[in-house]
Amino acid sequence: MIMARKVHITETTLRDGQQSLWATRMTTGMMLPIMPTLDRAGHDAIECMGTAIMDSSVRYLKENPWERLRLLKAAAPNTPLQMISICLGFSVGKAIMPDDVLSLFLQRCCAGGIDRFFLMDGLNDIRNFEVPIRAVHAGGGKVLGSVVYSISPVHTDAHFVEKTRQLYDLGADILVLKDPNGVLTPERVRTLLPAMKKAARGRPFYCHSHCITGLGPATNLAAIEAGADGIWTATRPLANGASLPATDAMIRHLAAAGFDTGVDAKATQEIATHFYAVAQRHDKPLGLPAEYDPSVYVHQMPGGMVSNFRAQLEQLGLGHRLQEVFEEIPVVRADLGWALMVTPFSQLIGTQAMLNVLYGRYKVTLKEVEQLALGYYGQTPAPVSANLRDTVTQRTGLKPITVRPGLTIEGELARFRREHGPFASDEELLLEYIFMPEHLQALRAAGPMVLDDRLSAGSIVDLVREVARHKDVKQFHFVLP
Repeated sequence: MIMARKVHITETTLRDGQQSLWATRMTTGMMLPIMPTLDRAGHDAIECMGTAIMDSSVRYLKENPWERLRLLKAAAPNTPLQMISICLGFSVGKAIMPDDVLSLFLQRCCAGGIDRFFLMDGLNDIRNFEVPIRAVHAGGGKVLGSVVYSISPVHTDAHFVEKTRQLYDLGADILVLKDPNGVLTPERVRTLLPAMKKAARGRPFYCHSHCITGLGPATNLAAIEAGADGIWTATRPLANGASLPATDAMIRHLAAAGFDTGVDAKATQEIATHFYAVAQRHDKPLGLPAEYDPSVYVHQMPGGMVSNFRAQLEQLGLGHRLQEVFEEIPVVRADLGWALMVTPFSQLIGTQAMLNVLYGRYKVTLKEVEQLALGYYGQTPAPVSANLRDTVTQRTGLKPITVRPGLTIEGELARFRREHGPFASDEELLLEYIFMPEHLQALRAAGPMVLDDRLSAGSIVDLVREVARHKDVKQFHFVLP
């Protein structure tokens, strides 16, 4: 009897699902009740953390991300926990960190319960993986080294294969073809993935593709048929749209095609039932299949950014100019050496395109775009436009660099400890380093996390909890309107 080939499923409802559809506003209380089911469902890993998730936890949910991580690990001790991170630093606010701070951050994530790190670089500059891979391995974790897919004149098969080979040489434990914009097609993956997998030389090779264009499920199935060892999915309430394919559908389709995922269908349904109830209690949107839009293959803007840009332009009375912004994005990308439309560069490129449309091409430039043009984020896939580089050099007085960006930044740990310490722990140090003081003050004033999300769904409970935070209030009187 021939055994079915095993396909590994990474469950990403708690990370990419909520980041794509719920704007990273899923609380720990929404997660904890279903963690035991997630733990026994048979997934390759539970992707539950990322730098954007940590940022939202502090700034908007008033939850300590380190505490969340410990709670999730305790509730799911048998399945590896996974997080995503850019290679240079913290994706929001601190996009570039000194090597010593970055190393400490990743090692504390290891100590807090993260077993696997899904690392990416928005330029596919593999030099930027050097410090993160060393730090993760020193902390006992495994690295999923991703090569980000894009469509441009320089993103050829040779580009992707060479980047895979370089990641292999650096010691990535698993190699990944990452398609955050959903522009990878079944036809393309059938030829590209086998070439990249060959460069992985026997190490596991996964494919990560979103549903923004509606092709996510088909592309992921084609990737498996072409030799991919694993994919990402999300529970149905938080799947599709800008998110990932639905877990129930993918395990069903893969089983029909003769593959074994090892994921329990009953547990999958329990997970979906839980999140349908959470969505209903908190008026959260449900994921729906995306309508095919060929313009996505031109601007390659992530799904959430499209709605944000439309809203911003409409607030300015310029909603009718959104198409001009879409058309300007490839121009900006070309000038910036075909940097990829992925964090943090998708935001930078999209905003610069909008500025170009509103004020004239590069009449106003973002500081971060200037840094990108001069190499301070790494080596771009193609050379930056000489005209743009000269404009930035004359405007800023800065000179281009060609070394790995981290080598141009002095270590800050010793100074930060001396000037801002003492700290109760390295976790507290990192919170102080990353976040503004007002964010941490609000976090601490909020008190303990609410670990049962049913208690955070009603206005009366919210009122009682808020009053309880004020220690000088001994009693209050509540009158129904």
